[in-house]
Amino acid sequence: MSVRGEFRRLLKDLLAALRDAELAPDTERALAPLAERAGDDLSGAAEAALALLPRLDARAFSDPVERQRFEDAFERLEAVCRVILGR
Repeated sequence: MSVRGEFRRLLKDLLAALRDAELAPDTERALAPLAERAGDDLSGAAEAALALLPRLDARAFSDPVERQRFEDAFERLEAVCRVILGR
């Protein structure tokens, strides 16, 4: 899978975790367009995602399984964004 494809997949995983738990709807709405933006501007989408990720907090999840799912997606997306940006 390409880096672009991996970014999109991980972003979708994170968004699904947020939607399923009904948490952070404003941040979820801000993150959602980045999957499409990645097609034309992967670096810009990664930079925007990194700017939005600190708004999210795993402690908001009451279900431990959902929390773990979120944490996994968050950590992987953050790592891919850093690779994309060379950080």
